Amino acid sequence: MDEEEFVRGLQQADEETWRRFVERFVPRMLAYALRHVKSRATAEDIAEDTICRVVSSIKSFTYQGIPLDVWVYKIERNALSDYYRQQTGYSMLPFQEFMDVHSTGLLKDPYELAEAADTKALVDEAIDHLEELRRSVVRMRLLEHKSVREVSFLLDLSESNVKVLLFRALAEVKTMIARKMGEPDDK
Repeated sequence: MDEEEFVRGLQQADEETWRRFVERFVPRMLAYALRHVKSRATAEDIAEDTICRVVSSIKSFTYQGIPLDVWVYKIERNALSDYYRQQTGYSMLPFQEFMDVHSTGLLKDPYELAEAADTKALVDEAIDHLEELRRSVVRMRLLEHKSVREVSFLLDLSESNVKVLLFRALAEVKTMIARKMGEPDDK
């Protein structure tokens, strides 16, 4: 069954298609939510909220070549943002792990690990200081490996705007890191 056919099955409330949707998407939803919240119960609540949102809006979904999972991801991202807004008063998600060299097993020497941790902290701090939209573009493109097209769809921006935001965000991160390290600006 191709993607368009799958979407039609969901829109027509086909029981078998919804069963496949749950099998395919719920584990991903839970894993994504668990990366952002510590409690499995909270992650399950967020996944359930996401499913309810998908069910209520699937009839208005129009397949335009963007994969269904990107649309579902956008819905879950909004559910997570709503959760954070309710819990903390902030609408942004905490920045996902970045450059996690400890889990790669590539660095064995304790000095290399310490240096990598320092570098990670510098990069995290610089990215955390970015304006929210730029931070989202960096996270989606570089950490979640989403295409420019997917990011533009998720953030309701043009593809060229995504590229400009990414370029400016990375230039800003580079400048912030250079300042922290006491290096002269490249300007």
